[in-house]
Amino acid sequence: MSIETLIYALIGWLVGISINHAADKLPRRARLDETPRCAWCDTPRPPAAWSAVLGYLSGRRLCLGCGAALPLRSVVVEVLTPAIFVGLLWRYGPSAHLGLLSLYSAILILVTVTDLEHHLILHVVMVPAILLAIGGAFFNEDLSYRRALLGGAVGFVALYAMFLLAQPVSALLARLSGREVSEVPFGFGDVTLGAFVGLITGLPGVFFALLITLLSAGLAAALFWFVRAVIQRRYTLFTPIPYGPFLVLGGFIMMVYGRQVVEWYIAGRL
Repeated sequence: MSIETLIYALIGWLVGISINHAADKLPRRARLDETPRCAWCDTPRPPAAWSAVLGYLSGRRLCLGCGAALPLRSVVVEVLTPAIFVGLLWRYGPSAHLGLLSLYSAILILVTVTDLEHHLILHVVMVPAILLAIGGAFFNEDLSYRRALLGGAVGFVALYAMFLLAQPVSALLARLSGREVSEVPFGFGDVTLGAFVGLITGLPGVFFALLITLLSAGLAAALFWFVRAVIQRRYTLFTPIPYGPFLVLGGFIMMVYGRQVVEWYIAGRL
């Protein structure tokens, strides 16, 4: 393994620690400059437990206040982030483009965590992310600035249309079923995420990103229904499923492999 790979893996690990910290603080509207604390009792973590990986390796995985263990999500993020960073390094080599895609990937990971855990895609994350993607479009080796902006516009409009449609549809289904539905499938955070995904995939990549999103979300929903309704027999109608992670999946695939996907599609049509 080269020294470049080791260094970039270390950078990815530090970014993973930062993602976990932001995912713990931002949904609670806490300040990012606060030291890490237990999510259950708010006891400050010892420095050896600021990293979940180090916490488990050093035997500091349990909170000193309530005995709760460090979340496994934090371990997954600290392992997954450097793996993605190293994969990007091997694909693109040291370059400004590598740094740009690494930043985009970190944002997508943070969005996935907060949406899975809190059903929140935070504007405090997405507004700077969109501004970054607009500026980054000037330096994106895979896209022209015009294609990036058009992709962002398509992503925003498509998700905004879904956002507008979701509310009356949910209200109608609730009226027909005779029960209250407190959540809708799409929030405005999904709209901003759609714009961000469009900016980093461009045209025509955003269309493929949305297609991957729909297919993966449908497959996951069917699997969820099968497990809950058929196996566990505990399914409840209108159970909300976070949509953001599937949009992240489509965006990441097209951000990294967009050219190959489009070429494969065109070759299959000829």
